[in-house]
Amino acid sequence: MPSEFLAFSLGRRRGYKAGGPPPGVRFPDFGLLHYFEEHHGAKNSISFSDMQPFHLKGFERDLGDLDLSTSTVIGLQELRKHIGRIHGVGPERVLVTCGASEANFLVAAALLDRGDAVLAESPTYPPMRNIAAGLVEDVRDVLRAPEGWALDPAEVRRLRTERTRLLAMTNLNNPTSQACDASTLRELAGLAEEGDFHIHVDETFRELAFDRAPPSGATISDRFVVTSTLTKVYGVGGLRIGWAVAAPDVLRRLKNVKDYVTVTPPWPSEVIALWTLERRDFFLDRARRILSENRRIVREWLDRNPKVHWDLQERGNLAFPRVEADMEAIATRMLKEHETILAPGRLFGYPDRFRLGYGRDARKLQQGLEAFDQVLRSL
Repeated sequence: MPSEFLAFSLGRRRGYKAGGPPPGVRFPDFGLLHYFEEHHGAKNSISFSDMQPFHLKGFERDLGDLDLSTSTVIGLQELRKHIGRIHGVGPERVLVTCGASEANFLVAAALLDRGDAVLAESPTYPPMRNIAAGLVEDVRDVLRAPEGWALDPAEVRRLRTERTRLLAMTNLNNPTSQACDASTLRELAGLAEEGDFHIHVDETFRELAFDRAPPSGATISDRFVVTSTLTKVYGVGGLRIGWAVAAPDVLRRLKNVKDYVTVTPPWPSEVIALWTLERRDFFLDRARRILSENRRIVREWLDRNPKVHWDLQERGNLAFPRVEADMEAIATRMLKEHETILAPGRLFGYPDRFRLGYGRDARKLQQGLEAFDQVLRSL
């Protein structure tokens, strides 16, 4: 669908007069994605946020004579059942989308009107803030304190206004892997009820806390709209399968926007996604094994680098270390001298840090961290 038509459609929903020029919908530059795209030819990365990629042959199953004309609109029923179990809800509260990227866009587009205000945690995955910033003018940052990176409900209370209609957050947090516990989620739900706003929580990394995972927001309150994906935990990002979980009335609003975007999820991907969630325990055990080894490598790296500061936790596959050096210079030299991508913290609004992703191949992680050591020592 042409962007001009989307802008016009959004404008009409917000009360603009038909026949006039369509209002501009201008989204901030997705710097993190563009940084990865610009340097896609690099041989290694220590900043990607996914788990080790999984291959189709690993399923040991055949797609057979799959009917490629099939479509499910809201998602395959059996797939939605499996997704619902992850979040403690029934399939009627699940909408399958083309990745979490689409789900995240649907939430903001469906729930916001011009003149609304949004609160967004910081640091965060850039689209969680920037999608809203493309639709409304008033987006305020709720800063997570570097001492533990907790999201403080008192800050949400302080920054909200009568126009606040959405709080956007991640749990586990991207890029810090900090967990928002049940008590905090309930407190945030109380504020949302009191202030008549929704809470969009992207739970893409929540399962990587394993037995210590915080509860899904979907089990806490209807004020939560949850999004997630198969991309990160399961290593099957090429399927482009994600989802939104919400109360039925909210889900209808999201679907109304989706009808103008992708309409239906890709059917072959849904079939393989179902295979994936039928083996959920296998994939979680796989992720646990990978992270157990890689976390040891990262701890050893932190121990030998007094200029790098991070308290590594037993959850997630991301860290956000502070470095006593010029991160831009390090990132540039990592690319030039070692063909290794390192996403500088400025892409998240914190220039003295970088996002470390340690969910992929252990050997390449070791090589990338050793390259970092060489560059840091030479500065």
